[in-house]
Parts: sequence; C-alpha cells; structure tokens
Amino acid sequence: MADIQPFKAIHYNTSVIGDLSKVVAPPYDVISKEQQEEFYKRGPNNIIRLDLNHDPDPYPSAAAEMKRMMNEKALVQDAEAAIYPCFQTFKTQDGATVTRRGFISWIKLEPFEAGVVLPHEHTLSGPKMDRLKLMTATKASFSQIFSVYGDQGKTLEKEYGKLANAKPFLEADQDGVNNRVYRITDPATVKVFQDLLKKIPVYIADGHHRYETALEYQRIMKEKNAKHTGKEAYNYIMMYFTNIFDSGLVVYPTHRILHSLAAFDGNKLIESVKKHFDFSTKPDVDSLASSLLAAGSHSYGMILPEKKYYLMKLKPGSDVLSIVKENVPPPVKRLDVTLLHDYVLTQTLGISKEAQEKKLNINYTIDRHEVDKAVQGGKGQLGFILNSTKVEQVKEVADAGAVMPQKSTYFYPKLLSGLLSSSLE
Repeated sequence: MADIQPFKAIHYNTSVIGDLSKVVAPPYDVISKEQQEEFYKRGPNNIIRLDLNHDPDPYPSAAAEMKRMMNEKALVQDAEAAIYPCFQTFKTQDGATVTRRGFISWIKLEPFEAGVVLPHEHTLSGPKMDRLKLMTATKASFSQIFSVYGDQGKTLEKEYGKLANAKPFLEADQDGVNNRVYRITDPATVKVFQDLLKKIPVYIADGHHRYETALEYQRIMKEKNAKHTGKEAYNYIMMYFTNIFDSGLVVYPTHRILHSLAAFDGNKLIESVKKHFDFSTKPDVDSLASSLLAAGSHSYGMILPEKKYYLMKLKPGSDVLSIVKENVPPPVKRLDVTLLHDYVLTQTLGISKEAQEKKLNINYTIDRHEVDKAVQGGKGQLGFILNSTKVEQVKEVADAGAVMPQKSTYFYPKLLSGLLSSSLE
C-alpha cells in the first residue's frame, strides 16, 4: 500500500535558537490574527514567519526568512535520512495523562482514487491556493499531515519501547503538551516501519488541504521536469502516522454555536423535532455532558438562553437512514454530525448546506463551556454539544469512498509546525 521513506528533516538548531518551545507554533489554520502577532513577538526565528507570514506579500517574505534562518544555522538539515518517532504527552479533558505515539516520515504521493491514502473530509479551494503559493515560494513544508492506520498487532510498539530510556533529540512544550522527537536511521528498523505500511491503507485525520496541495505541486513540478523519474523530493510529503489502536489517540467532539437565525424560537424547535427525539432537562452544562456521554450515539446536548439544558436522544423507532435526506452513503448518514446538520439544521431550521459550509450561522469549538458562555451571553441563539466521532467511523467512511461533514473530528493534540520541516528540492 503506502510507500514510506526516511528523509533528511530540516529542524531547529537548539544550540543557536535556545528553547525550542519558543520557536514552534500550532498549525497555521488554528491561529488567529492576534495569536499570529504574539508568535511574531517571540523572536526572529519563530516558525510563524515561514508558515504564516504576515507581510503584505507573504510568500516571498517567507522564502527570504527561511533562507536567512538556514544561513544563520538557526535551521539545519540532517545529514542522514531518518524516520522520526514523535511522542506527545498531555492531559485529556477529564484530567487523565496520556501519551500518543507515532512517527514522521515521507510518504509517496498517490491520488485518492488509488486507495492508498484515503480522505474523510471535504476541502475548500482557498486554503489550498494559499498553501500552494507558500510551497512554491519556499520549496518546503513546515508541518506534517496527520494520518491514522489500523494495526491491532501493534507492530511498532516494540520499536517505540526501545526508546523508553533514550533522550529525544528535539523536545518542546506548547499549550500543556510535551512533544518529543527521536531519530531512527538503522536500515533494518526502518524496514519494519516500511513493511507494515505496505500492507494497510492510511487515513488522513487532519491535513486534507495540505495533501491535495502537495498533489498539485507534484503535478506542476512533473510537467516542468523533462527528466522526471518519480524519485524526486516533490513526489513525497511529510506525514505523521499513528495507530488507531494506540491508547493515547484522542478524538474530541466539535460543538456547535448557532447565531444570526431569523425569528428563532427554541420552544418551536423542540416541538418540531419531538417527532424523532425524546427530551429531558438537565441542571447545567456539565451534567448535560455526562448524560450525553451515557446516552451514546444520535444524542445531543441542546443549550438555550436562560440556562436551559436539554438532552435530546433519537427515539428507538426512528430510522436515521430514512430521516437524513442528503444523498450520502449509509456510513455518513449514521454519523451524529450528519443527523444534526441534515435533520435539525437544514430540514428544521432552514440553514442550507452552502450556508453551513461558509459558516454563516455557525461557529465551532471543542470547549462545551464556551458554547454555554456564548448562548447565555447573547453571542449565540442556541448551542449543541456532541459526543466524539469514533476513529472506526472515520475509517468506515473513508473505506466507502465518502467524506464527512465539516468539523466532524478534532484529533487532539495538534501537531506542531516547525518541529520538523521537509525540503521539496
């Protein structure tokens, strides 16, 4: 299946830049304008200057900044190709400390229809054009695509175990997450990783835009290169792989805040959906979340002003496949987010799919208290808190050749930009 290869990573030289934690950043697409400026203030070598440059003409500026950092040895490139195990230790929302283990390598780019790398979400054209311009200017990528694979035998756990007492060559703390990176260069060990991924498909968890951008960049470079062999660096992209059976793999739900709805009436909404849902009241948002978790699939927490909290659960006799009108495969119809968006948001509240994709009436957050604060503070007319989408559902949807609605999954924690970068030359 997947052709993965060790590569010579570009990374920060801590003997020059000092604390790695001060120069890495979250992925570009979760950084606000305010945060962007904060990262700029952290110093001249912060990855923000490459991955999300704020100059009027950001792409040549990012390329110039990268050249400067390489010349000043703030950034260096490994002399030997490696596979890079990456471990992230963090606390979950319920306070448990866990470690997610995975590795970073190159993967050979394949179109989705080849069935080697499978998507599960829609993409938009704007972000892809932005990333293509950056990739073209810098001839590099600064963050990994996040992918999952399924290996119940946990083949790589043995290799990870050998690193238990090893010192990472890179380590950074960001937003309560400790990130540790190791190197594996031994050909026999590298082959263990390669042989495993040859047998099983890879599912993109986060980074669909970047993968599609890399495919487009490959197409452009292939047309320009009369001596194209398929071995060039532009035929590969940097990817992080983790096992869906890893105990540290955490998927958070993404909650919804609805706003700017004309003539919205919460009581009328409840009456309209009672045909298919049973309702029970809860005293507060935390009790609602606990009840929601116990209720299982096709259940939602509805939050209304004046501190009204309702658990809504699909009635036993109601059939999701019949209720959802959108023409999508059964694995997509059965998702909690599909039922909510199709039946409640579109059929009942009249929010079109196009309006949902453009986020005209909807905001997203992984923090249920933020939903409650927005609704009670008048910034939202109602909110929905959800249970997490299961990783097995991501796999099922991708295997069906389908995609999920926007914001169906939130794999936590995100991968840091700048921890490792990859040259496309």
